[in-house]
Amino acid sequence: MEFFKNHIRKGKSSYIEKYEEAKKLAEKNYSIKEIANILGVSYSAVYQWIKKSKEPKKDKITLFYEFLSKNGPSPLAIIRNNFPKHSELYNSAISRGFKIKRYKLPRIFKEYSIWYYLEGQENSLKERIKIIIDKREEMKNKIAEEIFERLKPI
Repeated sequence: MEFFKNHIRKGKSSYIEKYEEAKKLAEKNYSIKEIANILGVSYSAVYQWIKKSKEPKKDKITLFYEFLSKNGPSPLAIIRNNFPKHSELYNSAISRGFKIKRYKLPRIFKEYSIWYYLEGQENSLKERIKIIIDKREEMKNKIAEEIFERLKPI
């Protein structure tokens, strides 16, 4: 099991960092083959970067991480719009060492029962969940009042 933990595929997220290094090495007149060996990426990837001037795109896990760092803790209702396969992204991010966390509330909160956040955003998460719980209680009381209003004799 330890072997697999040390040999997890880094994915395209590492390409963005290596792209900058590849450009610097190309400026120093290293060949594509040498750059590929130094960086530990495929020849074809380096060829696309250097000869065809194609910059690698950010992968979905990196975009997911950046979304959470920009927007803070977010419920499933918001995450699902931008990242339909949020659960797969979360599991892949965890295996690749991203500091993404998931918090689950009771299912009665529906699309606000699952929250994704980054390490260090716990206080913000508590504040946002408290707001959701308060709104739910307020709506519950409002609906109860409306029901009792209808039950009053005419």
